[in-house]
Amino acid sequence: MVAAQEGPSMRRMLAATAAIALLAATPALAEDGETLNAVQSAQVVDTLIRDLDGYFDPARAAAVKEALRARRAEFTRIGDRAKLAEALSAITLGVSNDQHLRVSVATTSAKVPALTDAEQALLDQRLAYGLMAARRLPANIGYLKLRYFEQSDAGADMVDAALGLLKDTDALVIDLRENTGGGGAADERLLGHLSKKPLVLETIRWTQADGGVEVQQRKVRQGPGAPLYADKPVFVLTAARTFSAAEAFAYSLQANGRAVLVGEKTRGGGNPANRPSPPLGFGLVVFVPNGQVVHPLTGKGWEGTGVVPDVATAPDAALTEAYRRALAVAKPLVSTPKSEKERADAIADPAGALTADQRL
Repeated sequence: MVAAQEGPSMRRMLAATAAIALLAATPALAEDGETLNAVQSAQVVDTLIRDLDGYFDPARAAAVKEALRARRAEFTRIGDRAKLAEALSAITLGVSNDQHLRVSVATTSAKVPALTDAEQALLDQRLAYGLMAARRLPANIGYLKLRYFEQSDAGADMVDAALGLLKDTDALVIDLRENTGGGGAADERLLGHLSKKPLVLETIRWTQADGGVEVQQRKVRQGPGAPLYADKPVFVLTAARTFSAAEAFAYSLQANGRAVLVGEKTRGGGNPANRPSPPLGFGLVVFVPNGQVVHPLTGKGWEGTGVVPDVATAPDAALTEAYRRALAVAKPLVSTPKSEKERADAIADPAGALTADQRL
């Protein structure tokens, strides 16, 4: 699933598109740090209006175009690229109510070219393919934190390795409070490990360039062996920052009744794209969703509404609450005097146990 806030693999594709557009531009191209003149800003607005033809909802696209045209003269007076992107996004987001339909400054330019494949592979490795933490909490509760979902096969391998370390814990907390998207191998593999019977994922209606529609039913990606965490309790932490593919992950677990969601309502970005962001010129790009998501088990999705947690808490209280609930339902397979004391102490004071752990 492609999202507005992506892991490095998608960022590379978007950056490459923007870089090509910049290098092919006319001599009027503004360099990094330079402001745009009125003609250049107008060109950005006009290109944005044309690129909205690729949006999956023609009626909403028409409304956004009309709003952009009405304020075109105002936009031509904005020379700073970041401020222009912000002003345009206020229209695209506000009129469409689509959290993905956003204008941004490209991460690459003629001065700052895209990373080579080798450089990007090294960066992906250094970012551990989105893995932020995989550890055992006191009383044998597993904790897995992911910053994004890596799309490449290396993301699936990372999930296998991380979950392999946690497979013998008695309950699992998956922390998505800082996860802003991605989608592909990592999330599909993780979902594949969480149930013996494959979980039902979302359906995406992709609008093609020729106006046709292709329907995709997303499926979990099974690991090389049996699922590593098929039947023990699972809790997912969410926050307002949780976005796009991370929302899809949480929504599917909730729809399948496989996890308890704890935290804040998520941001509400459910309309994906499966093609690069169109370049607007002068170092600006726009993400134009050409997909619409509906989950078969609910008949709806999370676009504009977000994923509502089962247990609402402030983000900084979500881990303690999920940990408390995990302790209450976990069924230890091994009992020793030491493990029983650790468990009793954690149940009596979950927040204290986490604080004492000193590893979070």
